[in-house]
Amino acid sequence: MKLIILNGPPGVGKSTIASRLHQELTSSVLINIDELRRTISNYREHREESSRRSYELTADAVVEGFQSGHDVIIDKAISYTDTLDNLVEIGRRHAADVYEVLLFADKDVVERRAANRGFKEGGLLTPEKVSELWEKSHSLHIQRSDAVVIDTTHLDTEQVYVAVRSAIGLD
Repeated sequence: MKLIILNGPPGVGKSTIASRLHQELTSSVLINIDELRRTISNYREHREESSRRSYELTADAVVEGFQSGHDVIIDKAISYTDTLDNLVEIGRRHAADVYEVLLFADKDVVERRAANRGFKEGGLLTPEKVSELWEKSHSLHIQRSDAVVIDTTHLDTEQVYVAVRSAIGLD
C-alpha cells in the first residue's frame, strides 16, 4: 500500500495531480481535506476547530483506507508538522510506502494562479490566506527533509504529473 501526501500552497497542482493519481491507482482512496472540512457544520465560523477536526477525520480515513487494503492519496495544504508526522506514522504502522510530496512555486506565481481562479465571497481562501499558506509551505520546504520537493513554477500540469509519478515510483 501507498500513502501519498500531496502538500503545498494553492495553485501548485495538488488537486489536479491527486485526481489523476486516484484514477491511475486502482482502488485508491482520495482524501481532499478541504472537502472533508466543508462537511463540518459551521466550519467557517469555527475555523480553528473545524481545521483540527478535519485533520482528525483525515487520520481516521487513512486508517480505514489501509485496513481495507487501499492506497491513500491526501490532497491539502498542510502546514502543521505534527499533523504530517501523525499521517506518516499511520502509514508506517500499516506498512505502507509513504511519499510526502511538497509541490511548490514562486510566491508571485502562486498568488497569480490563485487570483486567476478567483476568490469566493465569504470563502476560506483569500489573497492574505494564499500568502500565509505560501509562507508556511516555504517553512515546510526547509523542515521536511524527507519530503520530495517539486518546483512547479515553470512546469505545466503534465510535467508536474510526470515528476510526481517518478517521485512515488510509478515510472
